[in-house]
Amino acid sequence: MFLEQGYYKSGMKTIFCILFFLLFFQHANSQTNKDIELLGTLQLSTQEIISFKLKFKELENGIIEGNSLTDIFGSDRTTSKIKGKIDWKKKKLSFYETGNISTKSSAESNTFCYIHVSDASIKMVKGKTIVQGDFTGKFSNGEKCTNGKLYLIGADYINELAKKYLSSDFIKNEDSLKRMQEKFTDIKAKVGENYVRSNEALNLEWKGTDIIIDIWDARQEDGDEIAIYVNEKRVIDKFVIKQEKKTLVIPYPKNNEAIVRIHGLSEGNFRLCTANLTLRDELESTDVIAIMKKGENVIVKLKRDL
Repeated sequence: MFLEQGYYKSGMKTIFCILFFLLFFQHANSQTNKDIELLGTLQLSTQEIISFKLKFKELENGIIEGNSLTDIFGSDRTTSKIKGKIDWKKKKLSFYETGNISTKSSAESNTFCYIHVSDASIKMVKGKTIVQGDFTGKFSNGEKCTNGKLYLIGADYINELAKKYLSSDFIKNEDSLKRMQEKFTDIKAKVGENYVRSNEALNLEWKGTDIIIDIWDARQEDGDEIAIYVNEKRVIDKFVIKQEKKTLVIPYPKNNEAIVRIHGLSEGNFRLCTANLTLRDELESTDVIAIMKKGENVIVKLKRDL
């Protein structure tokens, strides 16, 4: 999914960065109910390149369901639901985005352009799993918004590159090797998680009648303290984040929008206040890592169709 106008502008567009953030992804085999992850790019007809990730499970009869992630490092990072079909005999993959799960974009929903791919080819080239094909972008009303090329790659070949290039055999200087490993570990974390920082907002499509929030510290407890508000009504105050999860169940407000504000009260023993949260409705769970300074806020906006 991407915006039809203004397109995503990722901070890491070079081939070098695209190659090496791929190094950290796990790719399961094609057996039923196994996660399959493919990464690469969308190339628009304007020649602009957008980072793209596809993750799905293969169900019965080749039916697939999963998520796409677009503009991975950018300000318009968006996760969308996908459905489709994979045919291993014919080596074809088809899928389409059905709607957004979460987005950092503040654009109106009718400006989002959803990816539709029909019969992309699946090839094995010298150990690499490669998916290539054309895509069409469509608004939610079915009107065409753009078109371009899809390029994705599996992890078997990527893992070989990682083993070769992120090793002492290739990088002789120990300090350089350590810096490279730390950098790529950081990239992996940014790709895999929804990081929302001070004064940023994440937008979620909401289906439930309640707002369920799990809060915990996934790393070392250091005394980080937060307060949480929903539509400016305080639901938890002076909460010191622990590794043990705390669960809040909040009735969804009567209007169609709920604004969850996470307010940093203390940065604890280490720099910045960091909270792991999972927001759950009747259909989806969205993991968020909120990072803020003392006195600052992270915003999650929930929108529900009445």
